[in-house]
Amino acid sequence: MPRPIFPFLVLTSSLLSGWAAAQSATNIQLILDASGSMSGKLPDGQTRIASAQSTLTQFLSGLNADSGLNVGMRIYGAGLKAGQQCEDSVLVTPMKGFDKTALQAQVNAAKPKGATPIVYSLMQAAADFPKDDSQKVIVLVTDGEESCGGKLNDAVALFKKLGIQVDLRIIGIDLNEKARKSFEGVGTFENARSGRELGEALNRATASAQTGKYAVSGPKTAGAGSNIAIKWTGPNNEGDYVTIVPKGAPIGQYKDYFYTRNGNPGSLTVPLVAGEYELRYSSEKARPNPTLASSPITLTPAAYSLSGPKSVGAGSVFEVKWTGPNNSGDYVTIVPRGAPVGQYKDYFYTRNGNPGKLTGPLDPGEYELRYSSEKANPNPTLTSVPITLTAVKYGLSAPSSAKAGSSIQVKWTGPNNPGDYVTVVPRGTPVGQYKDYFYTRNGNPGTLKIPAQPGSYEIRYSSEKASPNPTLSSISIEVR
Repeated sequence: MPRPIFPFLVLTSSLLSGWAAAQSATNIQLILDASGSMSGKLPDGQTRIASAQSTLTQFLSGLNADSGLNVGMRIYGAGLKAGQQCEDSVLVTPMKGFDKTALQAQVNAAKPKGATPIVYSLMQAAADFPKDDSQKVIVLVTDGEESCGGKLNDAVALFKKLGIQVDLRIIGIDLNEKARKSFEGVGTFENARSGRELGEALNRATASAQTGKYAVSGPKTAGAGSNIAIKWTGPNNEGDYVTIVPKGAPIGQYKDYFYTRNGNPGSLTVPLVAGEYELRYSSEKARPNPTLASSPITLTPAAYSLSGPKSVGAGSVFEVKWTGPNNSGDYVTIVPRGAPVGQYKDYFYTRNGNPGKLTGPLDPGEYELRYSSEKANPNPTLTSVPITLTAVKYGLSAPSSAKAGSSIQVKWTGPNNPGDYVTVVPRGTPVGQYKDYFYTRNGNPGTLKIPAQPGSYEIRYSSEKASPNPTLSSISIEVR
């Protein structure tokens, strides 16, 4: 059997379940391009029409004759209407049941001859469908763009005018860029680019026409922002993925997702906003990415809380207890009260333990502790509590003069926070610069090495917790 050279059909799980259960009729019209260009050869030497016939044969063979489908076929460009190239489009098999033998005979008999009246064929198809609430699918197989001056949007408008909702699938056979662009925004478009893509797309097509080939399952409810495990069933083709979206979101949308190639079950971080959502098995191999299976999920509000001191000294270290889902990327921070959402100062990730530790800013004032998440942009505030940072006393005590190159003892007063240090610098040195220094954590008093150059100097109590390192207290010293 010749190797298929293009993907044929990808159908949504909602259609599949309808077909299998036969709860309502499903009408499918296959529209085959038999224009003159279909006689052209592909790189493997096979003609485009022969490859199309081979693929259609496999597709028809994969459909269940007892599935309750109504499958018809329209062919254009085959010279079935002599002298009427731009109206050469004929419904060769009506959508009444599924006569596999008749359909296959029409596929085999197609001979490429004429033009490419795509829009005319779609408008004729609008009259082929019954005027009822049955599911309606058009699968258009073409190797080129409209050649008779028609506008695809006119065909779409006609379906809307007639009140016909149709799932339009356009399958391109090695289309060039200009032809691909002509189908943008009309139905679901897929184009063959490589042998691997073609084989995978055909696998999706035949699998999706059989019950149970695609499925996705997860918990019925989950806390907003939590991580959940998702099991899936599918061919695991390159580009297949599972995502979560708001219920009824347009096809092709996605939030957090995982590729099926990464394992089964996979893991998702669900959105932070509670509500009704869907888990979807989708594929990147068509535009927009089709939904091949879905299942509902309800996200309930997650419990968040913070507990810390009402007030602490500015620049001090303190503990904060938290309640939350502890998802990847959850963190607790301290910011000025009323700071824009997403801002942060010192912070800790919830995954690092409970309680966590924060170092307050050096400036006294009114602040907030916030439980936030990196899973949205800007990082949302999921809960917050106020905290006041009070002024802290800083002081230094040392000799007023010292010999160049000597060592002296310096007493200090301060919060002794991580990164607090004492240094000696020439008087008027820019904030943040330092010479010899000692960290306050190393004891009180500490020892400083006096510079070898005589002159006027300052001893400074500074902190690494801000940039440039601020001078929190200072005294003068003369170096002899």
